[in-house]
Amino acid sequence: MTIKNDSVIIIGAGVAGLALANILKYQGVPYKVFERDPTSDDRTQGWSISIHFCLLALKSSMDPIKYATLGEKSAVDPENPRTSTFSMLNGNTGESFFTFGDSHDDGVDIYRVNRKRFRTWLMEGIDVTWNKRLDHYTVVERGSGVEATFTDGTVVHGSIIVGADGINSEVCRQLIGTEEFAKTTISNPLKILAGSYWIDTEFRRHIEETLSKSHMMAIASSQEDGAHPTGLFSSLIDVDKSKEKPYRMMWSISTSDEKGPYCETDQKRLEQAKGWITKANFSGLLHRLVMETPEDTKVVPLNLRERSPHSKLDALQRNHPVVLIGDALHSMTMYRGEGANHAIEDSCLLGMKLADVYKGEKSMEEALDTYYKDALPRGRKAVAESHEAANMIHDSLDKVIEMINIASISAEERMKIINRENKLNISLENSNKA
Repeated sequence: MTIKNDSVIIIGAGVAGLALANILKYQGVPYKVFERDPTSDDRTQGWSISIHFCLLALKSSMDPIKYATLGEKSAVDPENPRTSTFSMLNGNTGESFFTFGDSHDDGVDIYRVNRKRFRTWLMEGIDVTWNKRLDHYTVVERGSGVEATFTDGTVVHGSIIVGADGINSEVCRQLIGTEEFAKTTISNPLKILAGSYWIDTEFRRHIEETLSKSHMMAIASSQEDGAHPTGLFSSLIDVDKSKEKPYRMMWSISTSDEKGPYCETDQKRLEQAKGWITKANFSGLLHRLVMETPEDTKVVPLNLRERSPHSKLDALQRNHPVVLIGDALHSMTMYRGEGANHAIEDSCLLGMKLADVYKGEKSMEEALDTYYKDALPRGRKAVAESHEAANMIHDSLDKVIEMINIASISAEERMKIINRENKLNISLENSNKA
């Protein structure tokens, strides 16, 4: 089966779907993106994310002119786009367990990006059809592609349908079955509250000098044995020097020790969050960051859901013109900071394999087989490790220290790999220019 003139149908205009669209566009593969939201601004896009190990693949597969603008257009601090320092802290004492992110070479592509600006950057030059909610798809007989039927009654024919529609993926639901979808989509019991607000230059300077230049995770416990600690994640998410308070910080507080319901209003949820921080005995700037949150701040409860790639995908015929990427394939907790990176990695690999099909260099069966041989084990490992990280952070301080020792080694090795591969890329680019 070849793509010929039929478009790749992408369901979902999130990070994974838009990254795929960018790659297909640059590779000359026809595509169509459909998004259920009425407009690009219909939903909040979260706060900020770190993108790192996926960027070598993204850089090599999309328009290099557009890629060169990633930092200036999407970084949380466009003046310092590669500042991505992460610190792990003892919330009770303020002591730093470890810090990494400042040791990479200046030319290495590691960014802390504002999620909304990053999505806007991905959307540049990409055609998206809004307000299109998938009802179901139909595989056409004799290898003639697939039809996507939307809730408004329209039907679109394509060579393949890519489910990039997130944790609530309708494509995944139909592909593995409604019962299996419900059974394998798991709600994590952690309670999480999050908010953000603008702070002044002096407060920001103290945070940079004492805690982290970019983002941080702090753990604190009210118990002598360090059991059931509370987590506090915080990150710079925006900079606007025209404001009296030019730095926007977000925080999210997570606990496994609170069993009651979330409060019903933002003001009450803020009181609830402050209660969690106080109960866990957070101190210093970490305590201040939450306690000085303005009373009119929007405070949202976060409900974590996880899903590992389903076993049915291992047995799926590789000429079946339906495939999953990103959270539709593997949804994980944020406690390893890898979800978006794996989503983009999916998009890069699938996009380049579909380009091979379009060029007549591979069959669809070969392309999907190569993609799934990478994405399925990688996704399962990432979901499991992210779940374990969430558990360890909220188990005990001893478990956290154990995880930190593993994570610091992993982070150091990853930085070495990124630095090494980046230098190799630069060397190859220079050779090509010569």
